[in-house]
Amino acid sequence: MKLSQKLLLALLATPLGAMAQDAVEINHKVILGLHEEARIKELGLDIKAKLDTGAVSASLSAYDIQPVMRDGEEWVRFRLGIADDAGWRELPLDDTVRIRRRIADMDGDLTQTATSRPVVRLTVCVGEREVPMRVNLTDRRNFSYALLLGAEGLRDLRSLVDPAQAFSSGSPRCTVTLANLDDEHGEEEDR
Repeated sequence: MKLSQKLLLALLATPLGAMAQDAVEINHKVILGLHEEARIKELGLDIKAKLDTGAVSASLSAYDIQPVMRDGEEWVRFRLGIADDAGWRELPLDDTVRIRRRIADMDGDLTQTATSRPVVRLTVCVGEREVPMRVNLTDRRNFSYALLLGAEGLRDLRSLVDPAQAFSSGSPRCTVTLANLDDEHGEEEDR
């Protein structure tokens, strides 16, 4: 192929590549891998997370979970289910949610088909983006990842998941704060 033909092909390909990039920017979506590093602002913690579009909500590994009262408000006290973190944590209780149990997790007791879990609000950051999200607390110490980000959190992060990738966003940088899509404003703010 002649040099002039190569240059012509390169020039023709450039606008197509630029259009593809613009489409991603227009939709404000970022592609994340199946596993990513996340920062949980309120806990001062960087943690590896599994991104699961099949799960609805986010879950954080916690145990010894106890309800407590602080100045007339309901809080939750717990220990994080991660190595080298045996200290107590306390956060305001946002809600309680019932999660359906998988049959494999029922240990022969098919009468209790759901579990009740406390929900807290946490600011979760993946890559450049951070967003407030509701996270339920449950014992995930038997799982490889202490944090699971489900479809609601992934939606709020304006992300797509490519299961062929892992840790593609790098260390959390938290330079863009996104509003929760359930909030009225739903606007993106640059900090």
